[in-house]
Amino acid sequence: CVCLSTSSDQGSPSEKDSKINVGAVDGGSNLSYQDWIQACQQKRTTAHTERLSSSKTSNNKPPPFNSDTLFLPMVESYATAQTTVATVDVERVVKETEKSGMFAPCMVGQLEGQFLKMAARLFSAKDILDVGTFTGYSAMSFAEGLPRNGTVVTIENDRKTAQIANELFEKSKQAIKISLLIGSATEHMQKLMDEGRQFDIIFLDADKENYKTYYDLAMKGLLRKGGVIMADNTLCSLVYREGDMRRQKLHEFNEYVRNDPRVEQVVLTVREGISIIRPLD
Repeated sequence: CVCLSTSSDQGSPSEKDSKINVGAVDGGSNLSYQDWIQACQQKRTTAHTERLSSSKTSNNKPPPFNSDTLFLPMVESYATAQTTVATVDVERVVKETEKSGMFAPCMVGQLEGQFLKMAARLFSAKDILDVGTFTGYSAMSFAEGLPRNGTVVTIENDRKTAQIANELFEKSKQAIKISLLIGSATEHMQKLMDEGRQFDIIFLDADKENYKTYYDLAMKGLLRKGGVIMADNTLCSLVYREGDMRRQKLHEFNEYVRNDPRVEQVVLTVREGISIIRPLD
């Protein structure tokens, strides 16, 4: 950082200026934490006021956002580089997806995949419902975070995509934990609920326009007491192009959850946004 001279109650001005100047040369290492904040970090005060604000105002439309990513250049690549690398099984998902010419951005990717794996462990999950398989990155990541007797039920509507995912599951060390259902997510979720199935984590990552339907089914009885709903891509309400129907539907879903008195939630800026939603006790 470039440190600017400052005053302090401790020491004379000349002594303090000398201390600050030394800090400017070596990046602030000779400064106390409080002096470093004063000398080097003041620009961040106005840049991060959003961390302290709270708004309960509802908006019919999401605000304009002129970018196809949430990140400044290098931020996600740096974060990914500092994140545990994917396993051989997960890397196989990536290679097969690319080889098959599938739309690669539908995969959650290394950063979010590791987040999902750790979420399974942090929430002590045993049973997970993955709504929207694609080629299996999220299901595989969740499975790797579960105990040996854990289960991931994953739902994919597209038969061709499901076939690729199923082959990848069968080749993996997680095969015994993963069950793939093919067809309508709404119908399968209703059937699972009729069978009395419940899950510790329900991960929404299918067609964005139906998130509200999936959320309502989860809240109706599929989510086990103490469990959480995780909704992916919730900040695509910003990233998707203005006028896109799915952009608006994601915003409406976010507002729906925010105004639901049954839950509390946080929207994380991981990849394209992950909402973690917990029913109140």
